[in-house]
Amino acid sequence: MKNLFRSSNLRTLSFLFAVILALPLSWGAFTGFYTWLSPFMMLNSVLTIKTFVWLNIVAFPVLIFVLFRKRWFCRNLCPAGWCFDRISGLNKRRTYIYDRVPDIGKWLAILSLSSGIVGLPLFLVFDPMAIFNGFFTVFSGKMHIVAILSFSGFILLLAVHLFLPGIWCAKLCPLGGLQLVTDDLKTQVNLLFRKQKPEAQFGSGRRYFLMTGLGLIAGVAIPKMLKPPPDNVIRPPATVEPILLNTICCRCGNCIKACPTGIIMPSTDYSDIPGWMTPAVSFRSGYCLETCNLCSRVCPTGAITLFSVGAKKQLFMGTAVIHLEDCLLFNNKECVKCKESCKYEALEFVAKENILNMIPVVDKNKCVGCGACEVICPSDCIEIRAITRRTTQ
Repeated sequence: MKNLFRSSNLRTLSFLFAVILALPLSWGAFTGFYTWLSPFMMLNSVLTIKTFVWLNIVAFPVLIFVLFRKRWFCRNLCPAGWCFDRISGLNKRRTYIYDRVPDIGKWLAILSLSSGIVGLPLFLVFDPMAIFNGFFTVFSGKMHIVAILSFSGFILLLAVHLFLPGIWCAKLCPLGGLQLVTDDLKTQVNLLFRKQKPEAQFGSGRRYFLMTGLGLIAGVAIPKMLKPPPDNVIRPPATVEPILLNTICCRCGNCIKACPTGIIMPSTDYSDIPGWMTPAVSFRSGYCLETCNLCSRVCPTGAITLFSVGAKKQLFMGTAVIHLEDCLLFNNKECVKCKESCKYEALEFVAKENILNMIPVVDKNKCVGCGACEVICPSDCIEIRAITRRTTQ
């Protein structure tokens, strides 16, 4: 039993669990569970959206352990670090040519958290749990080659470790950097209680203060410099506003893997590079089930706000548009499939002059853009169009 809880064995076991839960195997709310364990992701989310996502509490024990054991998460649980160490071990020379490189991970952590305070976490996408889980999104199927390549950053990092062993964990990882910052702060507090000058042991305070200030300035200035994202992309229900989405979405792919109908896809819109790989909806394989809220339950950052199934009738993704010239009813043929498929009672049949049949009309106050009518329409005359954000009715 003692051997099981040795650091190396525990880390290997953790890696296996992380892989299983990262794969698109219909784990429901446990899809990509390891993203919830990251204190870096949790703090960025809490500081940015000013509330807790439902499983954020899982990261708190990790943060507490870090206070007592330096980089405890890295040494015991991190599946990405386990992979990087195995690849680094293949380099027999073990040449560390980056020894004089500063701890960039620390600065990424501070910049991201401080910019998150004003609503724009800068480096959330560099969380290793997001990179690790995002890679397994490529196994979800029906993905464009561009998306597959974009989610393969984890493979690129593995390749880098063949030539620069240990570079990510030692110098670049913001999650590891956060743990180092936590240890530094603990050291400073201990010195203050002992009535010693912190500067004698802790010389990074000024740099931390500078990075915090830069992060706050960047969080305020960058949104003003960005162009408004295009509004032609359909997003999952309860997705935050576009500019915030582009930064708080960590691209972990949890929502893509958890969606039971496979309608959530990574955005590859070249006109919206800041929104690259954020979740977008396509109704080629199905529609947004009226009984499902999984995308909101697996999102670790709050990019998709947690919502109840009952609230879906107030969460507008888009609006159904009917091209009547192709409609069977308009062409004096029988069809009621769109009305039968609508669970929100947003379709009505009305009479029109010179038309034998009644024709379908969309009630925009009820249509949430779930896509059921588009998927079932036998003449492909219905499409869901994205709408600008509107208040609930």
